[in-house]
Amino acid sequence: MFSQEAKAFLNVRGAADALRNSVADVLGVDLPAEPCTFVRAETVAAYWLAPDEWLAMVPSGEQTQLAAKLRDALMGHFSVADVSGAHVLFNLDAGADAVLRNSSPCDFHPRAFPPGRCRQTVFAKTHALIAANADGRWDLIVRTSYADYVRLWLERCATA
Repeated sequence: MFSQEAKAFLNVRGAADALRNSVADVLGVDLPAEPCTFVRAETVAAYWLAPDEWLAMVPSGEQTQLAAKLRDALMGHFSVADVSGAHVLFNLDAGADAVLRNSSPCDFHPRAFPPGRCRQTVFAKTHALIAANADGRWDLIVRTSYADYVRLWLERCATA
């Protein structure tokens, strides 16, 4: 029903127009321009968090090098922070729709939450970033301090 995946995360902030080309060159993925969307390219994803903020998911172990490359490539006012220690990724199988509906106030119907969409919301009484993947699976990104709680929540849901 779910798996926990080792990924690293970079928080990127700044004016989208100033960042877009450099981020695409360094990470190989465009920053999403539309609110509540994400873009994925092989091992990297970029999630829209706010008009001037994105969460980039990168391969674990590469975050320091990629953050340095971004800092070298970007100009103007920007921020690139390694927030890997603050986030954990859970991959939920396509059949996890019922778990999502029972754990969050969001509408997870495909019409309301189609693939390519992401949303910061409440999940099992904690903050989470949830993203709908094209293959029907879901990304669930939570704070590291809640990872054990969320894992136990998901395990209980899987056996219910």
